[in-house]
Amino acid sequence: MTNNEFENSYVLSQAEVDRFNSEGYLIFNGFFDDNLTQLLKEDVDQLMVNRATNGETNIMVFPALGPLTSEPTVVDRVANLMGTTFTHHHIHARWQGEGESGVSWHHDYEQMPQTNRSHLMVHVFIYLDGLNGEIGDLLVLPGSHQRIMARDAFRQFMYDDLPGSVTIDNLSPGSFIIVHSALQHARRPKPGGETFRRYFIDTSYCQHGILWPAGRRLCHLNQMAIDLGWDRNGKYTFLYDNSCFFDPHDYIEKFNTRNQGSLALYLTKEINSKHKGTKA
Repeated sequence: MTNNEFENSYVLSQAEVDRFNSEGYLIFNGFFDDNLTQLLKEDVDQLMVNRATNGETNIMVFPALGPLTSEPTVVDRVANLMGTTFTHHHIHARWQGEGESGVSWHHDYEQMPQTNRSHLMVHVFIYLDGLNGEIGDLLVLPGSHQRIMARDAFRQFMYDDLPGSVTIDNLSPGSFIIVHSALQHARRPKPGGETFRRYFIDTSYCQHGILWPAGRRLCHLNQMAIDLGWDRNGKYTFLYDNSCFFDPHDYIEKFNTRNQGSLALYLTKEINSKHKGTKA
């Protein structure tokens, strides 16, 4: 199924698609309505309490956070970028306060090992109270998603400015940013937070067509989303398709054994072996 086979309520312009492909991110400033933003904040507040008191922390069962994984405001725009169906990979949520530490430069593209960008993975960064220059600024390095590199390739630079990097520190409440998962980004710690909470949610989606690494609980969570009705009467059932994932824990030992020298040589051996079998 392509994204044209379901009614897409939010369509990106070609200029937006081109900008995403070039720069690796798109900002949607203040796009969530006030009611949804408030409900999400209430869920995040309860989630933070539950984490401190050993309560329920499964985000998928929260009444606003769970269906956020199929929120049309987000998902329909992601569909424009994907050009085909795709699957939900994860959702994280928390708020950050005064004295929050930073996060060094990194990217989040799931691949083992990092060798290509044949298929699209995106993260959606959601800022329920926006950004105002307190607690933490988002840093991005436009175009870095076009380079193949380890996740921590720039980690030694911590959260310093890099040539061409952009600081995002002024967003309205209810804003979100769709980020190519291979885009290098960081969070620079900032003072403040005495009266401001940095509400942050990230969701992630993977384009269909290959197998993606995923945690062992993901299949359970995606099935739970369908059982709870987050597929919105079947319109977004494809979001919770677990057939495009593999558990990397099942392959790490074998991969570490074979990860020596040029991996292309293993492919050559397999091709030669198949040719010999055909001739026989």
